[in-house]
Amino acid sequence: MPNVWTIHHETGGPTKSDLHGLRITTNDAGTAYVLMKGNDLLSSSTNNGSLPAPPFSFVDFDLDTYTWTLNVNTLTGGASSNEAQGTWTNDAPNPADEQDGTFTAQAGSGVGSGEAGDRGEDTSAASA
Repeated sequence: MPNVWTIHHETGGPTKSDLHGLRITTNDAGTAYVLMKGNDLLSSSTNNGSLPAPPFSFVDFDLDTYTWTLNVNTLTGGASSNEAQGTWTNDAPNPADEQDGTFTAQAGSGVGSGEAGDRGEDTSAASA
């Protein structure tokens, strides 16, 4: 199974694009999944010191002035069985009923030599 998935496609409310380019990967010890924006750790998910099996949720995290929840339903979705898929919500105030959606993240190293959040340089894919 791959160990890096990059979000490149999102569905849902107007804040969905904030997720674009985020990476789901494992920590160096292989005991947790981590959510990264560039080199910044946004959140993690572990199961008492070992990798959790999907479905799992990342600890709520702050991104672009909102508090987000990201749930991973699978790490083996899609036609090639290499996509992370799940749901997201945040606390953006208006319109409240549109601040949730889905994502898919394709396996791979993520981005080229630029920023992880650089929408023009994703080399792997994800949906939200």
